[in-house]
Amino acid sequence: MRTRLVQGLSRFAATLAALVLTGAVLVGGATPAFAADKIYLKDGRVIEGEIVREHDGSVWVNYKIGGVEQNGVFFSSSMIDRIERDAPAEAAPIEAKPAPESAAKAQPRRPGVPRAVVLTLEGTVGLEFAAKPLKDAIPMLEAQLGPAEDGERVVVLKVNSGGGLLLEIEHLHKVLEEEYKPRFRTVAWIESAISAAAMTSHILEEIYFMPQGNYGACTGYSGPLVAMKDRPLEEVLYMMEKVSAKGNHPIPIMRSMQIDEPLSANIGGDGQVSWYNTDEGEFLVNPKGRILTFNANTATKFKFSKGTAATVDELAKLLGYQEVEWVGRPEAGSLFPISKAEEHQRWWRESVEETTSRFNEYFAKYQISVQNAASSQDRAERGMFVGAARRELAIIERACKEHPNIKLLNGIPDGWFEEQHELLRDLMRQ
Repeated sequence: MRTRLVQGLSRFAATLAALVLTGAVLVGGATPAFAADKIYLKDGRVIEGEIVREHDGSVWVNYKIGGVEQNGVFFSSSMIDRIERDAPAEAAPIEAKPAPESAAKAQPRRPGVPRAVVLTLEGTVGLEFAAKPLKDAIPMLEAQLGPAEDGERVVVLKVNSGGGLLLEIEHLHKVLEEEYKPRFRTVAWIESAISAAAMTSHILEEIYFMPQGNYGACTGYSGPLVAMKDRPLEEVLYMMEKVSAKGNHPIPIMRSMQIDEPLSANIGGDGQVSWYNTDEGEFLVNPKGRILTFNANTATKFKFSKGTAATVDELAKLLGYQEVEWVGRPEAGSLFPISKAEEHQRWWRESVEETTSRFNEYFAKYQISVQNAASSQDRAERGMFVGAARRELAIIERACKEHPNIKLLNGIPDGWFEEQHELLRDLMRQ
């Protein structure tokens, strides 16, 4: 059994090393002097250490197990029964806990003035840029923008992403099409939307650009630098044909962004644009052999973009408003006020980045504990190592549950956690 265990862990470690996310970094530092904050968990455990960060009832804790430091371990609000602090909350070096979003109330509206928020969609599609935080933000948006009958509600999605996971696109489409568009006037404001980010934005009818904006290059890859082809490619092309129709965008545009077909256009006297995936049009927008990417100028010239705006005031005019109430708190250096929903997007990205950067560390600690347990001849000592392994496995399992795509990208197969729990039980039976 021990041989099977070590072999299984070694295979997974090799997979993990091959698939670990680019840019993951472990940050070192001085040994912390832990305070005596106590976190009482619903499963009966009591974690005693130092709360170093807090958000919306969830905490990150530095503590020790058997003299071994555990830094920045995350416990979600759903796991926590209560917290006893060593020092007053205001003195602790943690983020202030915001008021529950469900209790937030919209400020009184100015009659006839639309309310709007800007939400940033950044990072890798499927990780930092994901459907879940957008869905979770809806109650916050409803609270801050007020009832629909009180006036128009606008959500501007400011996109800045180099792409990501194809499998996340349909989840994003579902949230935008079924949740956002029926509730809000939802528009895209493009800083950079490449590949999966452009494919996500394409479901929106209104697309605006920033002056430096770019949009396109939607070639799909099924492996390292291996472009999709045959049946998988046809399925993605068909998916984006349906999305183009929902977003009211000509199908030849996205097709030329996905495969190296030419794209040309005619502009009629009424300003209407006709599109062709050939070179027969008066204007050759994209030659054969190249994948299409729009910049702000070409997108506006050929009526793909509704216009270019460098500021929210310029964007408001393009949206047709003389005045807009941009909801949120001012922040130095920001182009727009920061709403509760935008704070949530930022928190989500920080959570994903922290989890991905420390995933190797979580697994390495688990692997060491399991190997120590497997090699121990003393039952009491083995029990201590198994207990540590179970705690470390719980951290990995929770991270994968909260961010399922992290599990996929790190090569964890279905059933792996069940197998590990059984192996730990086998170790305790010896």
